[in-house]
Amino acid sequence: MTDSITVRLETPAVLARLNEIARQFDDLSPAMRGIGELVAESTKQRFTTSTAPDGQKWKPNALATVLGRLAEISGAYSAKTGRMTKKGASAFIAKKPLVATGVLQDTIRYQLAGRNSVEIGTNRFAGEWEGGAAVHQFGDKKGNIKARPFLGLSASDEAEVLEILDRFLEQALGK
Repeated sequence: MTDSITVRLETPAVLARLNEIARQFDDLSPAMRGIGELVAESTKQRFTTSTAPDGQKWKPNALATVLGRLAEISGAYSAKTGRMTKKGASAFIAKKPLVATGVLQDTIRYQLAGRNSVEIGTNRFAGEWEGGAAVHQFGDKKGNIKARPFLGLSASDEAEVLEILDRFLEQALGK
């Protein structure tokens, strides 16, 4: 993930467990793979629920965003009646934030960063502040586009990460 933004996840419980395990083992890559798979899938699911890692619903799309999307859909508006068609109304109702094409969601990946670390994110215009991943994660610098955080650990993610680390420790110790 060469062009990137960084959101560091350093929850005390996870860090404590990682430090405990790292004192005993040099290679945590099996656990890091499991964590990467879990968090990447959880991140992708956020696009379906329009929910940030902290459980907050994402801000709805601005009217300009919705109207722009409707303009892209052939047959969304009837010039004859001056009204939105059923097709347009369906698209309007179904338009979720950050899910116009699905490209951002589809590019969420993980990669090992050494033997004791994992990175989860996207290379989809990651560092760009005009429509890229950074503007979606943090909002734009002018305050016109609201932040819709998709990267991070939810409470259930954290619990599952701890379970992965516990399983790794048990298997490594032969329990």
